[in-house]
Amino acid sequence: MGIRVPLRKLIKEFNAYLNNNESVLERDFKHVADKIELHWGFPEFYPFINKLLVNDHDRSRNGFPPEVMQEIYELHEIHEKLFPDKKPKI
Repeated sequence: MGIRVPLRKLIKEFNAYLNNNESVLERDFKHVADKIELHWGFPEFYPFINKLLVNDHDRSRNGFPPEVMQEIYELHEIHEKLFPDKKPKI
């Protein structure tokens, strides 16, 4: 496995959103950031990111802090703009 590039360096729009600051998502939830990077640019991104954004009351997880949810939402928005052809047709 290669060296992981931080999302803020991989996605210039995300870095601009962060205003060159550290990503809380990458700092505190590296495993989630790794999966976002893995799915970035592929149709599989949408089901994965939607599971992160939707609060499923049947699950026994704590959820993310608000600043992490905002970063995840922003990544979703950026992905939609960059890869509109990858979004599933409803």
